Amino acid sequence: MTKPIFKEIRNRNILLLVIIGVVSVLIRLLMEYNFDRSALLYVGIPFLIAITLLFIERPEPPHNWKRRYVNIIILSLVIMLGSSIILFEGFVCVVMFMPIYFFIIFLMFLLEAFKRYRKSKNQGTNYAHVLPVVILLSAFEGVVPEFSFEREYEVVSEKIVSANIDDIKKQLQQPIELNKSRHWLLTLFPMPYDIDAETLVAGDVHTINFRYHRWFVTNTHEGSMKLEISEVEDNYIRTRFVEDTSYISNYLKLYGTEINLEPTGNNKTKVILRIKYHRFLDPVWYFGPLQEYAVGKSAQFLLDEVITPKHLGNDT
Repeated sequence: MTKPIFKEIRNRNILLLVIIGVVSVLIRLLMEYNFDRSALLYVGIPFLIAITLLFIERPEPPHNWKRRYVNIIILSLVIMLGSSIILFEGFVCVVMFMPIYFFIIFLMFLLEAFKRYRKSKNQGTNYAHVLPVVILLSAFEGVVPEFSFEREYEVVSEKIVSANIDDIKKQLQQPIELNKSRHWLLTLFPMPYDIDAETLVAGDVHTINFRYHRWFVTNTHEGSMKLEISEVEDNYIRTRFVEDTSYISNYLKLYGTEINLEPTGNNKTKVILRIKYHRFLDPVWYFGPLQEYAVGKSAQFLLDEVITPKHLGNDT
């Protein structure tokens, strides 16, 4: 009795290793042909894994769908983490991948469970194939321009402070302290460890240095952003990114920022911050809102803690 159980566990472990190896090779091929930012990676790979696991985890009488689903989730987690280790992926990539990965796994499990339920009631499943076809077609988003959606974004954050324009400009020339509390989503992303930005003269280039430990304490990536002060007027400041080798450049391309300073009377100023960027990752329905939300929270953080910190007298 014991030997068959050990044999089953051994066979399953071997099968998992094979799946991890195949998935790693497929992802490496996508990276080789520059499709690793497309939905082929973020939708197609989870779809393929889900189909494979549904075939492996066949229901056994008495049917226990909860246990089967938990088994599929555990196996899919092992596959995802195993392939990410082989490919030296960092924790940020894994965290960003997990929600969409498990969402596709869940959809496929739900569909398969629905089909089995319909069959048990002697009801037709003629339209059950529609969802897999839709998922499969959506996996080609970003592969060719015709299968892509809007990639240019702009987020805007604004507030009113009890300070005049000169005070705000002086603040922008002070050393930047970023060791402050942030939104929970932003805490997943490493902050700069050094910022050379103490001038506000058109033509100056500020350097923002990043150090990203892909595996928390090791597998370190060093990179930087170079931000040029493009235009400085009485109530307007524009910057543009002239170089970006930081880990952020894998996910989006930052164009630059615009700061509008509008006096509102009584020594108060309305500060408007705009950040423009280009989205790299697909699908749009996942990465579009996710990145827009993250950049929006970043803009709010910069506005609150760098451009108009509390000592200036924030109103809203």
